[in-house]
Amino acid sequence: AEVHGEGNGWLSSIPIPSVPAFQPSTPIPERLEAVQRYIRELQYNHTGTQFFEIKKSRPLTGLMDLAKEMTKEALPIKCLEAVILGIYLTNNMTTLDRFPISFKTHFSGNYFRHIVLGVNFGGRYGALGISRREELMYKAPIFRTLSELIFDFEEAYRRCWHTLRKVKLGHCVSHDPHSVEQIEWKHSILDLDKLSREDFRKELERHARDMRLKIGKGTGPPSPTKDRKKDVSSPQRGQASPHRRNSRGDRRPSGEKKLADSKAMPDLNGYQIRV
Repeated sequence: AEVHGEGNGWLSSIPIPSVPAFQPSTPIPERLEAVQRYIRELQYNHTGTQFFEIKKSRPLTGLMDLAKEMTKEALPIKCLEAVILGIYLTNNMTTLDRFPISFKTHFSGNYFRHIVLGVNFGGRYGALGISRREELMYKAPIFRTLSELIFDFEEAYRRCWHTLRKVKLGHCVSHDPHSVEQIEWKHSILDLDKLSREDFRKELERHARDMRLKIGKGTGPPSPTKDRKKDVSSPQRGQASPHRRNSRGDRRPSGEKKLADSKAMPDLNGYQIRV
């Protein structure tokens, strides 16, 4: 930006990403690419400052209001904000199924957390999101099964020297932006330390079937509260610059104790202040 003369001040204009708009005839895969471009254009938030407070316990309508605010502010975001934005920007794609996918990985004595928005269109799986690592965000909807998609993320983590330890899969998110339901973030919690490779694949496909069955019966009843801990942290850096350990987020080995962590709710976006 330039100063255009005395009195005109700095920065005559700063480009703000335009929210994608589509013609009815635009194919879903092209729409997903446009949504991902928009998320990418907002850029990853490296500042260490939390710009948006995301409480995963909020009803969907409140999170969609927050997503609308994000589009107006056009500030850098992290992975959880990208998931909320991805839901907001695909609500009118009613033939697209959306569901959260959370990853917990281990590298150099530390644990790291990341989240993306899984998508299913025409029986093919993909993902939307943002990360410091190019290979840990967008996946075009080309994967024939959910397990193929997750294994692709696992291989991407392996190339970053990260070991995938746990995967958490949510149920499909309503397309109604005014829904008072909560997002079901953790319908399936898969601990790779306790599952064989084949059992891991079977559990992933079982979750995929669960989602299809729920869709076939309609939206179903509101999901129970699933936000009992600050479960999602920022996506990991490369191997040369690991985060500090987030020991508080790792102290619960099983899903049975989640209710005991309801007091930790204010820290749900603790990931957002990690650099």
